[in-house]
Amino acid sequence: MARRFKRHKYKHELFRCSTNLLFDRDPTSEKNHVWVGDVTFIRVGRKWPYLSTVMDWYTREIIGWRVSKNNDAMLVKESLLMAIAGNNHTAETIFHTDQGVVYASKIFRQTLESFGFRVSMSRKEHCLDNAYMESFYHTLKTEMVYFMRFKHLAEATIHIMDYIRYYSGYILG
Repeated sequence: MARRFKRHKYKHELFRCSTNLLFDRDPTSEKNHVWVGDVTFIRVGRKWPYLSTVMDWYTREIIGWRVSKNNDAMLVKESLLMAIAGNNHTAETIFHTDQGVVYASKIFRQTLESFGFRVSMSRKEHCLDNAYMESFYHTLKTEMVYFMRFKHLAEATIHIMDYIRYYSGYILG
């Protein structure tokens, strides 16, 4: 006999402590004030590796990214560390994401706290709360990914890296 679906009580605790700091807020007017992050998947052969990116909300520049076979806390942590290494965030910098479980993980939360970020998460079932990242992924996939047939993860990573450089140069150009 099949078991019924059982909701995990602890999952709701992880999301309850985060509010949407960007809701009903005027757009920021300076760099490194709000960063947004998200994860998507890219087809490589018969597998679906994941792409994690961090974007500066004001400039729309991709400031951190990582590709991995696994959608886990280390993937999003590494993309955040790349963003931190190349940019000057402040104690007032907000890091905003959707309610993905990797962003609620203890490892990722501890990383955000250790670097002094203010944590913000989208409301449940409101994809437009993280619209800039969703828009970037749409652009990436319609301009490059859907036209490519990647055979290896290294090949996909190189093309994604080139596209991110192109996109960031276009946005800042």
